[in-house]
Amino acid sequence: MLAVQCVHLNHCLSMKHILFIDGVGGKPYMRGALVRYFAAAGYQVHCFSYTPSRQSLTEIKQALLATWSTLQSQAEPYVIGYSFGGVLLRLLLAEHPELRARRLVLLASPLKAMRLSQRIQAWRSYRWTSGECGQLVAEQEAMQAIPMPSQPTALVYGTWPYVGALGFFAGFGFAHDGMVTAEEACALPAAQTIAVSASHGFITSNR
Repeated sequence: MLAVQCVHLNHCLSMKHILFIDGVGGKPYMRGALVRYFAAAGYQVHCFSYTPSRQSLTEIKQALLATWSTLQSQAEPYVIGYSFGGVLLRLLLAEHPELRARRLVLLASPLKAMRLSQRIQAWRSYRWTSGECGQLVAEQEAMQAIPMPSQPTALVYGTWPYVGALGFFAGFGFAHDGMVTAEEACALPAAQTIAVSASHGFITSNR
């Protein structure tokens, strides 16, 4: 029995784990290509989702903390934060320095207040669907207070604005992915920045 347990533990420790933290309104089909790609490369991908219309920001962070802590007890993971998932990633690392990650990727994630969220912050539909998460990304001071992680971090952001609400409100005079501007996604220094010709909702499935 002990031998079996040791074999299982060695298998868990030898596996490469990815924690994917979804954005507000993220759907499984949107991240499916990314999950399949890394699974084929030998990674075990763990997806964290939440419902901001029914969960407070505190509840979401507590659930993510439990997920991340359980995962790192098996092996130190790579962590990808997509859209608001990147904000959650940064919040959690700032509040819980015991959390560890091999590498971090902020994927189409705002590092400062979003122009789009500020524009529609008072809309009832926006407030209902995005909850406290949507209000946070509209507040400049609150977003500026969230530090960049100390771990090696890459920023991947989209520059294809033709699908998304931001293009409708703000036009195409600056780089954005339809929701997050390139300047918002690169507002803080990182180890690496990578621009991808993809819209916000489909960047996770962009080859």
